[in-house]
Amino acid sequence: MRVVRSLFASVVILGALAWAQDIEAVNAKMAFALLKEPSTFLVDVRSVAEYVLVGHPETACNIPFAFWEEKQQKFVLNENFIQDLKSRFKPEDKLIFLCKGGGRSLKAAQAASAAGFLKVANLSEGFDGRPDDRGYFTQEGWRNSGLPYTYKLDEKLVYRPAPGKLP
Repeated sequence: MRVVRSLFASVVILGALAWAQDIEAVNAKMAFALLKEPSTFLVDVRSVAEYVLVGHPETACNIPFAFWEEKQQKFVLNENFIQDLKSRFKPEDKLIFLCKGGGRSLKAAQAASAAGFLKVANLSEGFDGRPDDRGYFTQEGWRNSGLPYTYKLDEKLVYRPAPGKLP
């Protein structure tokens, strides 16, 4: 029994270490420069509504880390997130994760890393950046850095659930 407990504890500790591993943080301008490298992609993990209504970087692929649940009035994790990533990207691709302010994208990058994606980064400023003294999002971020964004929907970049999986 002691061996089983030790083995279980080792698995839990190793899993926690893998989950907590350092994820590279990049700002918006660094991310834009990195996207010029081959096999480097920007993954927008915001909800479909945020991607469509708030705008998104021109080359960002939308794979929500969570969906807005209207009845519960909260975000619910996308149970197929890793499968959705694997259906579009290779483990050796460089993936830069983006959300509104950097929180969800960090969790998404950690999940991708734990699932075997080898090169992940978090756009820590997010799409909207940081709030100013009055609470308006006017500092940093993709949009506030003057980088290209759009409201147009490219069929190759909009969210497509993994085959056979619906949100």
